Amino acid sequence: MILLYFSLFFIFISAFIPIFFRNHIAMSEKLGALLHIIGALFGLGFVINFFQNPIALHVTFPFSLLGQTLVLHCDALSAFFLLSILLISSASCLYGLSYYSYEHRGVRASWYYRLLFGLFTFSMVLLVISDSFMLFLLAWEMMSLLAYGLISIDEDDKEANEAGFIYIIATHTGVIALLGVFGLLYTYFGVTTLSASWHIIDQNSSVASIIFLLGLFGFGLKAGIFPLYFWLPSAHANAPVSVSALLSGVMIKMGIFGILRICLLFAQPPHWWGWLLFIIGIISGLLGVIYAIAQHDIKRLLAYHSIENIGIIMIGIGMAMLGQSYGNQSLMLFGIAGAVFHVLNHSLFKPLLFYSAGSVIEAFHTRNIAAFGGILRVMPYTALFFLIGAVAIVGIAPLNGFASEWLLYLGMFKNIFASQQMIILLLGILGLATIGTLALACFIKVFGATFLGTPRDISLEGIHESSRWMLLPMGVIAFICIVLGLMPFLMMQMLFSVAVLFGVSTPEISLLALQDLSEAYLYILPLAVVVITVLWLKLSKKSSKCVGTWGCGYHAPPKRAQYTAGSLAQMLLEYYGWMFKGKRHLFEISGLFPKSLNFHLHFDDKNIAALNFMGLAIQSFANRLRAFVHNGYMGLYVLYILATLIVMLLYVSFL
Repeated sequence: MILLYFSLFFIFISAFIPIFFRNHIAMSEKLGALLHIIGALFGLGFVINFFQNPIALHVTFPFSLLGQTLVLHCDALSAFFLLSILLISSASCLYGLSYYSYEHRGVRASWYYRLLFGLFTFSMVLLVISDSFMLFLLAWEMMSLLAYGLISIDEDDKEANEAGFIYIIATHTGVIALLGVFGLLYTYFGVTTLSASWHIIDQNSSVASIIFLLGLFGFGLKAGIFPLYFWLPSAHANAPVSVSALLSGVMIKMGIFGILRICLLFAQPPHWWGWLLFIIGIISGLLGVIYAIAQHDIKRLLAYHSIENIGIIMIGIGMAMLGQSYGNQSLMLFGIAGAVFHVLNHSLFKPLLFYSAGSVIEAFHTRNIAAFGGILRVMPYTALFFLIGAVAIVGIAPLNGFASEWLLYLGMFKNIFASQQMIILLLGILGLATIGTLALACFIKVFGATFLGTPRDISLEGIHESSRWMLLPMGVIAFICIVLGLMPFLMMQMLFSVAVLFGVSTPEISLLALQDLSEAYLYILPLAVVVITVLWLKLSKKSSKCVGTWGCGYHAPPKRAQYTAGSLAQMLLEYYGWMFKGKRHLFEISGLFPKSLNFHLHFDDKNIAALNFMGLAIQSFANRLRAFVHNGYMGLYVLYILATLIVMLLYVSFL
């Protein structure tokens, strides 16, 4: 645990470095990043050392907080989530040296950003190793408030402030549910720590379903599952890019971490819990990718893909719970291993995409995909890293997104005929395949419209590649995505250690899973390498030459004659049009020789629109109630106090 203590210490200290070196802001930025990375290296050393002998570590401190003893507990699940936190926080720290430097944002903004960023990382590390309820809630609330500060860090950005306001409402609503979970655990079972609560609740208990549903709601709000994702698109789109990468890659996974902890409370959950999680996963994945296709804001598009991948993770958790409830060890292993592996993989390729998109946004000062085009010519490394992230998120071999999704496919295919869940597993296979296909279509649109073709509303003159501080974290993460895609066996021991916590007790099942994955890669990887080699040789032939796009008979077609992001996605948007609230903006032609004609389509998320309507209705009701209650009559206020006392006395008398 000494390594972990050092990690927490250095990350915590890195947040306050700008305060100690106010007169040397450039040095303080680099020194703070260095200390943050040193802390992350200590933490990674702890994780590597832990999985060599995965025995849970338990530390009790000799003091208490509000009557509860402070306890730290690190098991395989905690250690695995530490990987994502430490890797991506370090990468974002490096990226921020250029993206959010004092030269671009000002001294005050730089100081404020680094203070919040360091404490935000510290709170997430503390969260995953917190065992006592009070410490867990303290770390959870600290993480939520710091995320709010990072989202709305730009005081002059109205959209960012609104996004932060919606987020803070959502996260505090979730905290109320978590208070209910911990309150019920203490009241009915007398426990005050998470580790003491494992497998303690019988499925037939009167409060079992209440605890499960409250936990799913509270943690699901943070994870962004359907239909609780309403805060996520605006928060990720309007936060600074280095923060968006950390929110999407790491923070929403704290919701997944919480859901997994809730699953550990039950020895044998009812069947319908697994079905519920499985169906939520399919719906979240499909809605996330479909709404992503409709976006023209590149960061909002990536935000919706976070919802999609959370859906994929939930499919795996649903599989694990179904396996646990039906006593199917194979389904449980493949489900939990695929889900947790996808947690790590998504925490890698999603920040890579955000970093690449941030480089483009920083260069051209717009997030509108329709304005881009031809950026590959001036930013080739950024384009390459975005392409690697796109291939990974789509789930194409040989990158890491394929490896984790393949575990889920293997689990469903192997158990579809040997279990009682044939229909729902078949639905999962079709759903996962549809999600992958739509994601491929979406990223063909994004990459083609952004990096290929010719510029539309931007100019490439004077544009150069991003700085080394922005390219370095992209290169490191891209390398890890390739390594984990080619050699997923490196993670198998960690994944099996996590699966043991959930009740996978048969070693033969783990060996069988490794054998299945190896046999699949024996055929898939060589095929992928052959296809990539053939394409590379085809494109690199000296005889090939660049020619202009066919211009429909015109000698020099205008730049607007090329496909746009909207036209590439038009067919899919028309097919799924019932899911959107579309708006057409068509400007009438005037004059005999009109110079221009503008046509614009805008799609709104119906679920968010419905929630906005409900919010306005609640606000209107609250305003009327306030006008009725707070009417200025002192006697009525005294009556309120008297009525409250009577109710409290009656409650106490019946206890």
